[in-house]
Amino acid sequence: MNTGLDLHEQYMKYHPQELTEFEDEMPKYWGKKWKANTTIGKLRTVLLHRPGKEFLSVGTPTPWPPHSSDLGAWRMSWKPNDLTRLNADYETLAKAYRDEGVEVVERKPDPYDPPYQVKSIYTDDVCHPAVYGQVILRMYDSIRKGEEVPTFQTLAEIGCPVVGMITGNGMVEGGNVGWHDEKHVLVTVHYPRANTSDTGVWRANDSGMEQFKSIVKAQDPEVDVRVLPGWGPRPQLTHYCMVDRHLSVANPKWLDPFLLDWLKAEMDWKFHVPPNDICRIDQGTPVGPETGVVLEPMKILVPSGVPKATKWFESIGVDVVEVDIPTLVWPMNSGSIHCAAGSLRRDPEPKD
Repeated sequence: MNTGLDLHEQYMKYHPQELTEFEDEMPKYWGKKWKANTTIGKLRTVLLHRPGKEFLSVGTPTPWPPHSSDLGAWRMSWKPNDLTRLNADYETLAKAYRDEGVEVVERKPDPYDPPYQVKSIYTDDVCHPAVYGQVILRMYDSIRKGEEVPTFQTLAEIGCPVVGMITGNGMVEGGNVGWHDEKHVLVTVHYPRANTSDTGVWRANDSGMEQFKSIVKAQDPEVDVRVLPGWGPRPQLTHYCMVDRHLSVANPKWLDPFLLDWLKAEMDWKFHVPPNDICRIDQGTPVGPETGVVLEPMKILVPSGVPKATKWFESIGVDVVEVDIPTLVWPMNSGSIHCAAGSLRRDPEPKD
């Protein structure tokens, strides 16, 4: 039927231009409100990776130079003969999340030949929340390069918006990025692995930090994006020891003094100082007990096996959920349960 209107008149009458906010439209067009710009808001969706055939490559020459078959070249303390133990621990971990009402998203398997991504289980390192949506980060060494692709594909498949990607010669890994609240985020640059003094190739470099900062600031100019220079062997990353809003389990004496000033001045930060007998020395730096993954304020998921720490947490009002997953975490493996959880959706954190 002829409308009697030419195309211009149709636009003018029926199709006014609309100014809307992407974040507001996410539930309608992207299925969910994909926000996780908090470390302690109630966890709703987590990204995990099921250990796969890549672990059967351990003990063969690595696909990257110097093509060593040593366990150290694979960053492993043991050689799996099959996937039984790893997959049993993975199922235990996934069930623990589901029992807490958390939706589990499983990252796509290693697509390479030969498979090699034995550190893919640490999904927090490869993508990280911006104000909304996820940023695909860029890994710094050969054992992890390439994880970005199946991570991107997984997010696309579930409808989670990828709002940016670290490119060029930028590098950032998720362990170096932490939301302290919805308006404050920290990026640790020049965090060395002690085998180079070239700041361009360290775990997070200036280019990667500036790219991540620009993505966040484009979404919310009010977010304070700070940089911590990690020139020492291990920076004290506050987001790894949070248990509630503006509250972490650590001795403030362990922190960089400028980081401490920022936390106290901008966020009135508080600390639960752990007793010495549940602390340890990691790469020459004291660290407190494992606070794991915050499921919601004052409730954490931690690896089992440290009853003294659990008892102390409970004494200060923290609800502790323990999970027995020895093959996925330190000391059998190289990362923490925090590293093994990519936060895709969290509730807004409480304001007091």
